[in-house]
Amino acid sequence: MARVEPEALSSQELAPVFFATKLKEAQQVEHVLTDVPFVVEVEPYSRSLFGTLRYGATFYVIAGQADDCRSRLMTAGLHRGVIEESSDRSGRPQTRKDS
Repeated sequence: MARVEPEALSSQELAPVFFATKLKEAQQVEHVLTDVPFVVEVEPYSRSLFGTLRYGATFYVIAGQADDCRSRLMTAGLHRGVIEESSDRSGRPQTRKDS
């Protein structure tokens, strides 16, 4: 199934499973999640030294598939961007990068 438009999953509860900060990382996630419908949202995550916003890609899957997808991503060696189930106090999902 792979990547779908947000409207295709609008009736489903979605859960964030990965935050990619590099294109290569996002491409690896797409490869791992090839048979799972997922939505990608581009979101700012920091600023460069010159004040320019940096953007990353958050991958969302149907909530019931989230644990399996996180496990697959971890098995594929993509530990750094996996988003844990719970979020920290800022409301931003906690990734392994935060640990």
